[in-house]
Amino acid sequence: MKKLATLLSTLFHPLLMPTYGIAIALYTSYMRIFGDRLLGIIVTGVLLTTCVLPSLGIYILYKTGHISDVRLHNRTERTVPYIINFVCYVACYLYLYRFGIPSWILSFIAAALISLILALFINRYWKISAHMIAAGSMVTLVFLMSFYGLMLKPYILPLQLITLLLAGAIGSSRILLNRHTLGQVGAGFSLGVLCCVSMFYIFA
Repeated sequence: MKKLATLLSTLFHPLLMPTYGIAIALYTSYMRIFGDRLLGIIVTGVLLTTCVLPSLGIYILYKTGHISDVRLHNRTERTVPYIINFVCYVACYLYLYRFGIPSWILSFIAAALISLILALFINRYWKISAHMIAAGSMVTLVFLMSFYGLMLKPYILPLQLITLLLAGAIGSSRILLNRHTLGQVGAGFSLGVLCCVSMFYIFA
C-alpha cells in the first residue's frame, strides 16, 4: 500500500497539477478548436514554468545545503522553495496571458498564486498539505467548468468522478505515508477549493 501511496504522491505532485489542470481546461473545452499543436505548445510552457524550473530550483537548494530533503517534508524549509514557485507561477501567468488565454483559465493559475501565498504563511505555524491544495483546485476547476458549460459534455461525468476519486486517494496516501494528519489534508483541500472558486468569480 505504501508503494502505491508513494506513486500517487509522485504522479500528482503539486508541481505537476497546474499542467494537468491547464491540459484539462484546454483539451476538454471549446479551446480544442485551436488544434493539438498550439495546445501542446501551451501545455509544454506550463510544464516548464510550473514544474521543471521550480524542480530545478529546489534541487539546487538541496545540493547547496539550504534544504535537507527535496520532498520538503520539513515545513520550516518550505519558505524559499515556495517563493521560487511563486515567481515561476507569475511567469506562467504572463506566458498564458501573452497567448490570449481566456480569463477563466488564467483564474486557475491565479488561484495557485494566492494559495501559495496563504500556504507560505500557514506553514510558518502549521503544516498544511500542498498536495491537497492542488487536488482541491483541480476538483473545483472541473466542477466549475461543468457548471458553467465550459466543458464538453462527454467529459463532464468521467472527469468529475475521476478527480473526486483521485483527491480522496491522494489525501489517503498523504496520511498513510505519515506526511500529514487528516486535519492538514482537509485544510489543504478546503484552501484549494476556496482559492479556485474565489479567483474564478473575480476573473470570470
